[in-house]
Amino acid sequence: MMAVELANDNKLFIKQEKYNFLNSIKARTAYYIVKDLNTEEVNGVVESTSGNLGFALSYFLDDMGVDFLCLVDESISKEKLEKLKKHHIDYRVVKRIENLDYRSSRIKVAKELQDSGKYFWSNQYDNRNCMLAHYETTGPEIWEQCKGDIDICFCPVGTGGTITGIAKFLKEKNTNIEIIGIEPMGSTIFGGTDGEYINAGTGLRGPSGLIEKYIDYIDGYYQINDLESVRCCKGLKKEYGLELGISSAMTYAAVLDYSHKEKNKSIVMIAPDGMDSYISVLEDKKYAGDGLKDNEKLIFEQL
Repeated sequence: MMAVELANDNKLFIKQEKYNFLNSIKARTAYYIVKDLNTEEVNGVVESTSGNLGFALSYFLDDMGVDFLCLVDESISKEKLEKLKKHHIDYRVVKRIENLDYRSSRIKVAKELQDSGKYFWSNQYDNRNCMLAHYETTGPEIWEQCKGDIDICFCPVGTGGTITGIAKFLKEKNTNIEIIGIEPMGSTIFGGTDGEYINAGTGLRGPSGLIEKYIDYIDGYYQINDLESVRCCKGLKKEYGLELGISSAMTYAAVLDYSHKEKNKSIVMIAPDGMDSYISVLEDKKYAGDGLKDNEKLIFEQL
């Protein structure tokens, strides 16, 4: 956990999951998905993933002697795809189906493979174990590391497992702690208009089953555009030497906006992974610039 001083005497604690086992927060999720798996009844496991969960699931399932198929799409970063290849992980690149977005296309294929009987779909979008992973590990760690001094927690959202598990634990400790979800603009987990976005590890077309079940634990949300996320990713490295991923930077952009409005708050931010998986995106000329612009509009709404 890293502490950063912000505007208006706010203090920020960044939980950097790139230092976690397998270098991302998805190691927690993967372990909880497979720990109770009956290997005698499962021929193979399939999952729709942007890369991090696929890598982690493959690690555990290989040790258990269970085949794994990782469903990615054409938006996966070059670095994540190379990582899958390097570790000889069986993957399939799913193309967009009809009018579906990439993630919905992957989910459709995962369902079809499960229906065929060839695979068990671990379904990170509606698997209670994905919430429990963070209710039983990440949430307690945050509470202990901050010694209970928490006013608000910012968390990027995709499937919803991380935010719901953390939220459930922290709210049980202190109902006054606010939980804020962050999604890329174009994602419609919390509403709005569907659109394209580069942040493959977060976002969804509509809420997942986990979000629908635990929505009462979430107090508000931000939607951050791609350009802001990339600029913030570069800014974090330039200002603090922090090499965090794009979803982490997206979350930090929301924290900055909040910090200019509130005073004397103890803020926690979840940073799911590191920068090394997104170098090709950061070098794309359409995301030129090396820091944040204070006058760019961010969106914050209460649920």
